[in-house]
Amino acid sequence: MFKTIASFLERDMTFGIRLATWLIALAAIAALGAFRAVTNAEYALASTAMIPLVAVAWICGYRDGFLFALLTAGMWTSADLLSERYASGDWIPVINGFIRFFVYGFIAYLTAKVRELMIQETKMASHDALTGLLNRHAFFEAGESETERSKRYGHSVAVAFLDLDNFKRLNDSQGHKAGDSALKATADALRASLRATDIVARLGGDEFAVLLPEASYEAASEVGHKIAASIDVSMARFLPVSVSVGVVWFADASRDFSQMLEAADALMYEVKRGGKKGVRIGRAASSGPTLSIH
Repeated sequence: MFKTIASFLERDMTFGIRLATWLIALAAIAALGAFRAVTNAEYALASTAMIPLVAVAWICGYRDGFLFALLTAGMWTSADLLSERYASGDWIPVINGFIRFFVYGFIAYLTAKVRELMIQETKMASHDALTGLLNRHAFFEAGESETERSKRYGHSVAVAFLDLDNFKRLNDSQGHKAGDSALKATADALRASLRATDIVARLGGDEFAVLLPEASYEAASEVGHKIAASIDVSMARFLPVSVSVGVVWFADASRDFSQMLEAADALMYEVKRGGKKGVRIGRAASSGPTLSIH
C-alpha cells in the first residue's frame, strides 16, 4: 500500500494529463467569468474558482498553480470591469483583482505544500531514513505483492539476502558515523547494480535484501556476483567490512515470500560459516524446502 500511494503521489504527470487539467480548469473559470459578467457581478462566486485552482496546483505543481492564480484573478477583474455593476472608482476592480491574486496564490502554495508533505510522510513510512531504501515492512509488502503476481503469470523470481561482514568491528573502531557511511555506500552500490524493476531494502542493522522479479537463474547468479563485487569495492574505505550474499532462484513462486527470504538468508549464513565475503547461489526445488547449491 505504501509503495502504491508513494508512486501515485510522486509519478511524473504526462503532458496529456497536465494539458487536460489546464483545459478543464480554464473552461471552468471562463464559464464563471462569463456568468459573473452577464449577471452584473451580482453573485459572489470567487470562492468557487478555488476548485479548479486547487486541481491545477495539486496535479501540475506550484508554478502552474501560481500561473493559474494569476489568470483567475485576471479573469475575475475583467469580468468585474465588463459588468455594469456600480463601483465608486474604476480602480476598485483592479484592487480587488490584486487581493484575489494574493489569496489565490496563497491557496496554490498551500495546496502544493500539502502534496509535498504527503509525499514526504508516505516516503518516511515506507523507507529507511538513513539509506533511503525500502524498510522491512514495505519490502515484505512489495514482496508478497510480487509473489502473487508471479504465481498468477507463472514467472520466475529470485531473492537475495546480504549481510555486511565485520560491521560491528567498524563501529567499535571508527565509530557509528563511519558505520552509517558504510551503510549508505552499500545502498548506493545496490542501486547502481540493479534494474529499475528490482526491489531493494534495508531490513535492519547491516542486513539488506533484494527481490529480482522475472529473473532467470543465470541473471540472478550474475546479479548476485555483481552486487557483491560492487559492495566490496565500496567497502574498501571501510575495512575490514565486506559482504556475504545468498541468492535463491525460484522457477515459480509456490512458497510464501517469508519462506523465500528465509531460504536466501540461510544461504547467506553458509557464506558466513565458510569464511565470509562471498556469494552462494541456490536453485529452489519445485516444492519443499530443498535447495540445490551451485
